[in-house]
This record gives sequence, structure tokens and C-alpha cells, in this order.
Amino acid sequence: MPSTETLPARKHSNYERQERIITEALAERWLDPERQQALRLVAMVGLGTLPLAIEIWSSLERRGPLADHLDEAFAAVRSEWIR
Repeated sequence: MPSTETLPARKHSNYERQERIITEALAERWLDPERQQALRLVAMVGLGTLPLAIEIWSSLERRGPLADHLDEAFAAVRSEWIR
């Protein structure tokens, strides 16, 4: 079993890798280099929103599609963002 110091470092490294992959995919879709920082923020928000949606879905004994909970989570982010 990995040491307790190694595990957080690995989790952080994995998070950064996922963020980079998502940002690169978004950048392929929206080619404007000036949007790079904004696309990275989108990737970060997406990575933060997914675990919350999964947590809610699991607490409801996985009733209904996970996608519905993701939609609700992103709607909440959108709502708070424009306040």
C-alpha cells in the first residue's frame, strides 16, 4: 500500500493530467489561443463537478441516469456563476 505522503501526490498528479487532457481537447475544438486560460478553467470546473454529481447519484442509490445529475450540477454552477 502506498505511503500516506505518496497518495496525495499521486492524486494531484492524476488530477493535473486529467485537467491537461481536457484542456487540450477543448483547445482542439476552440482554436483561439487567447481562450486557453478560459478553457483550462472550464476543465477545472468540469473535473470538480463530476465527483459531486457522482456523490449525489450514489446517495440516491444510483437512481436515474448519472447524466441527469451532471446536468443539474452544471446548472447549479452556471446559476452561481452569473449571480
